[in-house]
Amino acid sequence: MKRWIVIVTMLIAACSTPAQPTPEPTLAAMRPPTLASTAEIVSTPTPAPTEVKVKILRGGISQEPDSLTPQFAKLPNSNRIAQLILVGLAEWNDKGELVPELAESIPSLENGGISKDGLTITWKLKKDLLWSDGSALTSRDVKFTWQAMMDERNAPTSRDGYDLIENIETPDNTTAVIKFKSVYLDWMNLFTVGPNYSGAILSELAFKGKTSLEKDPSIRSPHLASGPFKIDDWSSGRSLIVSANDNFYKGKPKLDKIEIRFFADSASALKALQAGEIDWYADFFESDIPEVAKADKVKIQVVPSTAYEHYFFNFGTVKGVNNKGKSDQDGFCPFQDVKVRRAILLGINRQALVDKYFSGKTIIPASLWGNSMWTNTTLKADAYNPDSAKKLLDEAGYKPISEGAVRAGRCGGKEVKLSFKVEVSSKVMRQEILRLIQKDLLQIGVDALPSFSNAQSLYGSYSEASNLMMGKFDMAGLSYPEYLAPDWRCDSVPSKDNRNGTNFYHYCDPALDKLFADASTPDIAARKKALMAIQKYLYDNVLLIPLYVRANVYGFGERFIPAPFGAEEMFWNAEAWDAK
Repeated sequence: MKRWIVIVTMLIAACSTPAQPTPEPTLAAMRPPTLASTAEIVSTPTPAPTEVKVKILRGGISQEPDSLTPQFAKLPNSNRIAQLILVGLAEWNDKGELVPELAESIPSLENGGISKDGLTITWKLKKDLLWSDGSALTSRDVKFTWQAMMDERNAPTSRDGYDLIENIETPDNTTAVIKFKSVYLDWMNLFTVGPNYSGAILSELAFKGKTSLEKDPSIRSPHLASGPFKIDDWSSGRSLIVSANDNFYKGKPKLDKIEIRFFADSASALKALQAGEIDWYADFFESDIPEVAKADKVKIQVVPSTAYEHYFFNFGTVKGVNNKGKSDQDGFCPFQDVKVRRAILLGINRQALVDKYFSGKTIIPASLWGNSMWTNTTLKADAYNPDSAKKLLDEAGYKPISEGAVRAGRCGGKEVKLSFKVEVSSKVMRQEILRLIQKDLLQIGVDALPSFSNAQSLYGSYSEASNLMMGKFDMAGLSYPEYLAPDWRCDSVPSKDNRNGTNFYHYCDPALDKLFADASTPDIAARKKALMAIQKYLYDNVLLIPLYVRANVYGFGERFIPAPFGAEEMFWNAEAWDAK
């Protein structure tokens, strides 16, 4: 609903009705009339009323935040919405690039922001930054943020990375020199914000001397804002209302207010959208796409994220490689042959899956970094080609006994049928997709038997006897967020002797270890070059099957004029949102 504030500037005539209050006369009205001549009086026309439009949008999310200070938040929606209120030194834009926010630039070796030994990261802040109350936002707030995180009397959600900082020096109000105890590759995730990053800068003025910050009301609902909006009202269980922060470093946002309502389910949100009660909803599921796409008065926006769904092989071997990377048990023998792996990749119609479940609106990636700042764009996803798949299997020695039968051949000195289990979680969409893949692979003589497990038994730790970590699977599928890059190193293969290992692919190759060592640099440009080489290695050797990039699904009405949607989130640039 549009709200208007009408500023009345005209004088009310003497014959006005009593219900209309008479305004105070203006200075212009109290001046005597201008005499043009002794015979003529020229009066000044009364100016027309002017109208000031108050721009308000109403939106919805599926889960009420537990805190809008991300360092102390536990629920996923908290970090998303917190971007409206608190910002960091940098953020990720719609192209997946790390760009400055409170900072002037991104530190690099080239600009001197990263020391040669990688132990010191220097951030230069913009000049004259302000909190919403007009107080100065300086490098001292950066240092205080770290101190608050590390104070044992506080209980942040995580101290990862911050606990590797030895000290932060602030030689002036716009310089923060961060000294690490050891090289920390993911330094760009600290003091930066996004749905997966909780590095908003905290106000020293607001919290200095306080402890048990997780219980402080001003942590849950910050009264000082550095982001484009500040909190007006938070009605628990119902809505959050924010208004424009006039002191935002980019200037005042286009919108005056945003009301965010909390919905129990996407069906209720869709009805509210159609009724015009809200202007956008940020939490539709991928499975909602068909329903939202056909809904009246609703526009759908499907934005590929940085997370991906992929299938992968168990490369485990009890012998290991050069006495490294030993698993508790061997994986499925035919998967050691790259021709078999490539045949399986070519035998899955991934485009049909994307068309069916995403209305063709997401990406089939070529690597595990399929839609981010690290993506190797020279790699192209292979198209569905069952004829080539059959030919590769023939070359590998696996042939059908009869027309339409499952192929068989010799591997490791034994006769082996190309029949194996594929484990995924019990999520309905994953079950449906696996059954479609099973049909695809049967066309090339490969029997992929569906196996559905609960998340704990499939994805848990070694001590929890998870199938992935213990190597009790042939092939498996899961979704993985790109910001948590998977571990392929030999010394990370989990086993009874290495229970903390996280290489659930059970793959070991010293050559790949070398590539990951090259990527162990804090310099973003050098790291990207190394990660591009890693992606090519995984691609050439078909070490996995990227199915599709996961999608964020948004719905919005006619009034909402969005800014570019980011792969990470729609809230990253809310200052540029507008309303009709």
